[in-house]
Amino acid sequence: MPLIDFSEHDVLLIYGHFMKKIKKLELIQSTPGNPIHPDNIKEELELFSSITGKLEENNPQLLKLRELM
Repeated sequence: MPLIDFSEHDVLLIYGHFMKKIKKLELIQSTPGNPIHPDNIKEELELFSSITGKLEENNPQLLKLRELM
């Protein structure tokens, strides 16, 4: 698979967007009576967590950003 040459700004934007999505999904997951099936939320969380984890592995400075979110 070809690599994509993202700039630092691109990576920060993607990481921040995915972290916001993770927080939103966690909030939905913890809300009693939410209409979204738990398996769907779990699947989405795993996807976004996998991507943010890979970004953190290649850009350890992102861990500092995680602490702020």
